[in-house]
Amino acid sequence: MGLAFLIVLTGFLLTEDPDQPEGIPTGINPGRVVWAWNPDATNENCLSTADNCDWYWKPENINEEVVARMFRGALNKLTGDSLITSSWIKLFIYFNSRKSGINKGYLKGEKIFIKINQGQSRWLLTQEEKDKGYYIPEVLKPSDQSRKLNLIPVETNPYIVLELLRELVNELGIDQADIAVGDPFSHIYGHNYEIWSSEFPDVIYTDKSSSEHGRTVVKPSETDLIHFSDKSYSDRIYDVVEQADYIINVANLRTHGAALISFTAKGHLGSITSETERLLHYSHLAKRKDGAAYEGYKKYRALVDIMGSRYLGQNTMLNIVDALFGGGSDETKGPVKYFMPPFNNDWCNSLFLSQDQVAIESVCYDFMRSEWNGVNKHSPINNRWEILPDRDGIDDYLHQAADSKNWPEGLIYDPDRSGKPLSSLGVHEHWNDPEKKQYSRNTGKLSGIELISIPDSLVN
Repeated sequence: MGLAFLIVLTGFLLTEDPDQPEGIPTGINPGRVVWAWNPDATNENCLSTADNCDWYWKPENINEEVVARMFRGALNKLTGDSLITSSWIKLFIYFNSRKSGINKGYLKGEKIFIKINQGQSRWLLTQEEKDKGYYIPEVLKPSDQSRKLNLIPVETNPYIVLELLRELVNELGIDQADIAVGDPFSHIYGHNYEIWSSEFPDVIYTDKSSSEHGRTVVKPSETDLIHFSDKSYSDRIYDVVEQADYIINVANLRTHGAALISFTAKGHLGSITSETERLLHYSHLAKRKDGAAYEGYKKYRALVDIMGSRYLGQNTMLNIVDALFGGGSDETKGPVKYFMPPFNNDWCNSLFLSQDQVAIESVCYDFMRSEWNGVNKHSPINNRWEILPDRDGIDDYLHQAADSKNWPEGLIYDPDRSGKPLSSLGVHEHWNDPEKKQYSRNTGKLSGIELISIPDSLVN
């Protein structure tokens, strides 16, 4: 990798090789990741705690017009176009060209699946709450106090998906019935469904087990369609994923107790039918140091298979990371305000978009390791089990997804059992400095990641 470059990151040393890209960048503008930030997107005074039920997704805590402008601006920056309809057309044509070799746009009747992140709903909600429409309670009962710490996990914000639906249906003319939204392994929260279905009642809103409350039950595929390359396991996926011609993956910016970070790749575990916590978490690092027997590089990582699956990562047309409210100490906790510039003890107020799944994961990881650095002190509720995502091997899956030279000796990633090893899934590198936030293409090189920001002064 060359000589290590030491970055002093407000309290700990991070040994990295900045601006040393690996892999082949993808996208209309190869390797481009767009970061949109607007402090007016959220209510700075939102508390989002279980003590007062001032939930972050409430309308008074989100400026949906600002979120819409952020998304539209980011999508146009991603494609290099100035019209949102033209940007979508470009996305469809590029994706189809890469997937099938045919330069075509969206055709009437093709299926779009918007994969959201609602994984905590399957255990967080009581059966009574599920029966009443999957609503998190407005007021906690005394008996709810045991759930207090785990009642506001950072998951998909309703207004990002609402903007997606408005653009796809109202501006591109796609039939509502050809669009599905959900986290197949889980349930859609009532507050999200209410906002989306009030404008788009004919969109398919998925559920793992119930057809009540306007939901459509998903079913497992007839056979195993993803095969994990260490030969440990194969699994089925859900029909809404199998039948999708295009996937839009909406993830969150947050740490995770099993994988330490959780973005678009980890989010696709919700597309697999089995209890992946038991079956696949062995290939991640663990939150506690004494549980991280899988540290290091060139070790099997299930996330590479997920990113390489023709049904999952390679069928994803657009990767989105929702960072309007940045995640807390792990996937079960509520949002906390972030300290690194430009957040400066406010909510993150950010969206990240990319066609390159490796590049967007790399950028989001750089943000997380800069924020969760062992010096910044977040909400006291979250400090007990605060995750520091700077461990040896946390980005091993990105190195391997980018370039087969980083694979474990003797292991071949082939999640589709096609007989052909995976080729590069995108480009991986780390920025040169947490203040400048520059990648190779930002410094004039012709390869690597290009981080584009809105406003453009954020990358310098």
